[in-house]
Amino acid sequence: MFSLRSSLSEQSHNAARALFAEIDGARSVVVATADGFELAQAGPGHGDASRLAAMVSSFAALGDAASRESNIGTPRCLVIESTDGRLLVRCMQVRGQSLVVVVLADKKVLLGLVWHQLALAEKLMNAE
Repeated sequence: MFSLRSSLSEQSHNAARALFAEIDGARSVVVATADGFELAQAGPGHGDASRLAAMVSSFAALGDAASRESNIGTPRCLVIESTDGRLLVRCMQVRGQSLVVVVLADKKVLLGLVWHQLALAEKLMNAE
């Protein structure tokens, strides 16, 4: 289990750095476990990444519950649009582990491009 966690942590750091570099308008990227523990963070950060990881994992759990209640399947992406930016959350499975990837971005970021980069990151993390 230690080697799996270590490898997952390394993959998470690589993914966070790549997402931050590839998404024009990204302010920071956080990768966390589904139960809210921060695995990686890239970018200058805006607030405490560990606290954000814990809060967003709860948000992802609420999205999952609402999706199940509504019979619309498994949630993939959630968005919080605020006056000064967007918080984009991708729920993903990486080698059997549930992860939450959060992109804090400018309000002008193109959502489709962010979703594409998040889907690509999930695909690449599962290929390693």
